[in-house]
Amino acid sequence: MSHPSTQDHVAAQRLSAAQLALLPTDQDVARYQECGYYLSPVILSEAEIDAAVAGSERFYAGEVTDPGIEALARFRPTGTVPDGLRKNDYASFFCPELAALTRQPIIGAIAARLAGSPGIRLWHDQLLYKPTDRPDVPARVGWHTDRQYWMCCSSEAMLTAWIPFHDCDEEMGSIAFVDGSHRWTEQSKGLNFFGHDLEAIEQGFASGGRPVVKTTMTFRKGQVSFHNCRTIHGSGPNRRSDPRRAIAVHLQDEANRYREYVRDDGQLARHNNNALCRQVDGVPDYTDPTICPVLY
Repeated sequence: MSHPSTQDHVAAQRLSAAQLALLPTDQDVARYQECGYYLSPVILSEAEIDAAVAGSERFYAGEVTDPGIEALARFRPTGTVPDGLRKNDYASFFCPELAALTRQPIIGAIAARLAGSPGIRLWHDQLLYKPTDRPDVPARVGWHTDRQYWMCCSSEAMLTAWIPFHDCDEEMGSIAFVDGSHRWTEQSKGLNFFGHDLEAIEQGFASGGRPVVKTTMTFRKGQVSFHNCRTIHGSGPNRRSDPRRAIAVHLQDEANRYREYVRDDGQLARHNNNALCRQVDGVPDYTDPTICPVLY
């Protein structure tokens, strides 16, 4: 087995020798390129994750830190939580424990190695809470790609780090991936994060005749999965009595910039970052260090 390259001197400077040993191997990178996802070894400590859980509880209660960014005001939690799936964008800006977790250099270093990029910036984050599934309040995440929501981005190498706050498996509604779907050339129809009927969405898969292989991840606390922005993913019901807690850390490779993209309905593709980031020459600057800090 070949070991990870230390070609990026920034990684060597910012990571300990023990952390460098945790970077993906050449074989890991090759498999990521083939399958579209990667599961890390344990890279986060129990204390770091437990602090994030405690911080998330204060976040849900509305006990937050003011980020000092007026444009983020609409993402500030109210202290009232929905009965069902919760998805809170930009939560790390309101909670120092979540910021500490999501901005770990080891996360950026792994992402950079997988994406083949010299640098990684934050795109945004989503705090996720999936309660026990009930017939009257389904809490499933429909098959979708992150790319479909990021069409104003120039890069297709963007990726997401998915961090569960505990051991997590299929019974708990862990994240699942469609193997190799990031390499499909045809556009799948009906993909939707909020679509609870995963089997119905699957009927729109455009695999080009390839067999559809779905893999549900099993995590130990401290492990993190990474997936390409074009990889189809979703998650089934949580059948446990405890909620499934996680945070999705969406990441930009160094080359990503704003692009003008017109959707099929004639509307320009947009993202919340377009209004949050500073403007340069009349377009959003996705290198804005306030909203999109460098992680690595």
